[in-house]
Amino acid sequence: MRQQMKRCAAALAAALCMTVAGCGKQQAEINPADAVQQLKDSMSFTDQMIDMDSAGACRFYDVDTELVQDSAAYVGSGATAESLAVFEATDADAAQSIADALQTFTDSWIKGYSDYKPEEVPKLESAVLEQDGVYVVFCVTADNAAAKTAVQDLLNP
Repeated sequence: MRQQMKRCAAALAAALCMTVAGCGKQQAEINPADAVQQLKDSMSFTDQMIDMDSAGACRFYDVDTELVQDSAAYVGSGATAESLAVFEATDADAAQSIADALQTFTDSWIKGYSDYKPEEVPKLESAVLEQDGVYVVFCVTADNAAAKTAVQDLLNP
């Protein structure tokens, strides 16, 4: 009888663990190239933009390729500060390192655009930088408030 109660308690504990784990936030599966396409279709850009593959995105934003599982970007000509990137990191710690690199990128561009095109600085100061699990999304657009909503919708379907 005692052995049977132990088994029953263990089964209930296992069921409870599975129930609690099931109630947690589900990590969305995101393909960076598809996500960039979805986001660029829902955002407004004023610059001539070009697509970049994972290697190009890492070079452009100075992100260590060892941190990146996959990525894609959509960047402007430099006439504006506009750009969009989605990174899938190798793990959550790598995602934080990518987010840190993107913040460094933004800070550097704020300095550069302060002299070159000061009207672009507010876009950079309000840039969207969101991390969710292994995903990092970065946007500088003509309407960063709308971009933030689109990014949150992507990360939290």
